[in-house]
Amino acid sequence: MKVFVLGGSSSIGQAAIRALLNAGHEVCATFRTTVPKGFDGAGWVRADVRSPSDLDALAGPAEGSDALLLLPGLSLGRTLATYDDDRIAEVVDVNLTGQFRAIQRIAPVMADGSLILIMGSMAAQRGSADPLYGATKGAMHTLAKSLAKSLAPRTRVNVVAPGMVTETAMHDDAPQAVLDSHLGVTPTGRFMSADELAHILLDLTQPHWSQLNGACIDLNGGQYVR
Repeated sequence: MKVFVLGGSSSIGQAAIRALLNAGHEVCATFRTTVPKGFDGAGWVRADVRSPSDLDALAGPAEGSDALLLLPGLSLGRTLATYDDDRIAEVVDVNLTGQFRAIQRIAPVMADGSLILIMGSMAAQRGSADPLYGATKGAMHTLAKSLAKSLAPRTRVNVVAPGMVTETAMHDDAPQAVLDSHLGVTPTGRFMSADELAHILLDLTQPHWSQLNGACIDLNGGQYVR
């Protein structure tokens, strides 16, 4: 299986690439500034999701991919009043517009029976203290449902929506009060790790999930049941 990972240099991206390589799959991934060390088995392409010209160059490396993982995500932790126009554009470009453009360019060259997995967020359905982050993630959830119809049967599209994930910038940069608040409403009493999430992404690429299309898999330890 060939997997193309957009946002491969992120914490979740690196965990996913490691899991895919260990399972014997071919991986091509993007990085924005520096290629992570220890991933010699993967092919790497420099791409900033905010750059249409960078995205134009991805069709070649992505050709024939059986799966596309869309992992970019940006939360600035700002409120409605503290967003300026530049920051609005940055968040929308990373979380929505850039990924829409990437799908436009990559989906036509993917293999028949392929899969697109979008990294969503619990914030898309319950809201967020950062309203723009929640709104852009919600838009990606809706995009997945739309594309699940228009790209089928050649390509399926699904969303994986975790709560807080450890070993990521969002977790590491969050104030302790925010982490405590999230943990306090998580019935399992812990957060998911990047490695756990990576193995779920790997499993979702397997044939026994072939009827999963237009779905959102919530991975938040049961926060919705409280």
